[in-house]
Amino acid sequence: MYSTVKTARSGSLLMGKRRAKKTSAKNAGWLRSQIESGEIAPVYFLHGPEDLERDEMVTALIDHTLDPASRAFNLDMLVGNELDVSDAVNRASAFPMMGSRRVVVIKRVEDVPETSARNFLPLVENPTDVTVLIFTATKVDGRRKFFATLKKSAVSVEFKLPRENDLPGWIQARSRKLGLEFDHEATHLLALFIGTKPREIANELEKLDLHVGDRRTVTSEDIAWVTGASREASVFDFTEAVGRRDLNTSLRLLRNLLEQGDSPIGILALLIRHIGIIRKTRWLLDSGLPRAQYASKLKVPPFTVEKYSEQAGNFTDAELWAAYRSLLRAEDRIKSRARTHQVTLTRTVAEVCQPALSSTPG
Repeated sequence: MYSTVKTARSGSLLMGKRRAKKTSAKNAGWLRSQIESGEIAPVYFLHGPEDLERDEMVTALIDHTLDPASRAFNLDMLVGNELDVSDAVNRASAFPMMGSRRVVVIKRVEDVPETSARNFLPLVENPTDVTVLIFTATKVDGRRKFFATLKKSAVSVEFKLPRENDLPGWIQARSRKLGLEFDHEATHLLALFIGTKPREIANELEKLDLHVGDRRTVTSEDIAWVTGASREASVFDFTEAVGRRDLNTSLRLLRNLLEQGDSPIGILALLIRHIGIIRKTRWLLDSGLPRAQYASKLKVPPFTVEKYSEQAGNFTDAELWAAYRSLLRAEDRIKSRARTHQVTLTRTVAEVCQPALSSTPG
């Protein structure tokens, strides 16, 4: 038998008087819709390596359960490795003050030893009508009775990292919430450069939001500028050094980028783009078109045209074609893991900066 209690957002709080309603594992989208409709369960188990959306769901549950006036009295945020289990159980069993509900969040519950964690099971299997109990974990040991019971009795939602193929769509969806528009190339460059790190991508999107201002459209140039500015070694500085054919600086910056954990395929993707723009600029210089048309033809901000024009003067057309072919070969090698990434990228940068250094085909 279940009772229904109104939430702070005029929804319903579904509480089991004797036992929480058995709920199979659901996805994050389902959970978000349940929260927004006010259907709040008594016990949640939010687990998995994707901690950004997981933490956002915890915040949403708190916001939809507690009104601001009573939150200070009725919200407890606890962490597993610092937990006094007896105190946590008492908090979860207590009556709310100046409100109708309490929320108790226990993060990193995997750090609580099994014998201690089992003290929560009576509250999991027979939740109270006045407390929303939320457990979060990054890693779950399915052999533990505590986790098995939690998955069976609570609303259990796993938060997985997005797959590489899904990252562009994830970025587009996230950017729309900020009112940003990404062109196709910019989306893929950000995905390549950051990889499957949602929290880091979200941080970069916030920086891009400030960077583009009223323009609201994010270009590949913006990606290079912003992601580079947040690192000690900037991929933007690296591609500039290659464009100047400054071999020593290029190799030093490449080494720094790899040491700080930047994605090799992301570095290469930005370099391919940079050399591609220089190739187009070389063609524009030879075509005799007015300089005022370059930005629209290259699809870059006008203030970067002079830089690309100068760098195009560092290469002949034949050298740019050779550089582009070298970069594409490097991409194949990195994807096939034929050589270590550092060896492949170092050799390729040397070929682009000083083509005469390498005469070995393929």
